[in-house]
Amino acid sequence: MRNCVLLLTVTAALLLGSVPTADAQSDRDPTRPYSAPSAVSPGNSQSGFNVSAILVSKIRRVAIVNGRRVTEGDSINGAIVVEINKDALRLNLNGKELTTRLLPAGLRK
Repeated sequence: MRNCVLLLTVTAALLLGSVPTADAQSDRDPTRPYSAPSAVSPGNSQSGFNVSAILVSKIRRVAIVNGRRVTEGDSINGAIVVEINKDALRLNLNGKELTTRLLPAGLRK
């Protein structure tokens, strides 16, 4: 009987000791997509267009500008996306052509 009580006490202590503590990471939803920091250069932020990602493939060209997905011909903040290259985006804003570059990963802020 005494061995049974001792065994239950030790088991309960081990189980309570193995319960993970709550921290900031445990509140994060593991199914939520990773939010990468934006690639912002002084030129981009002055023009108001921040390019955070560019995808160029044989079948499509897509960019993430100001947190929104755009393709060639789309409009964003009054500018038309003229061309999407592997490292830059050309926009037409009120007849003026702007080039907004995607910074290399090592230079992102």
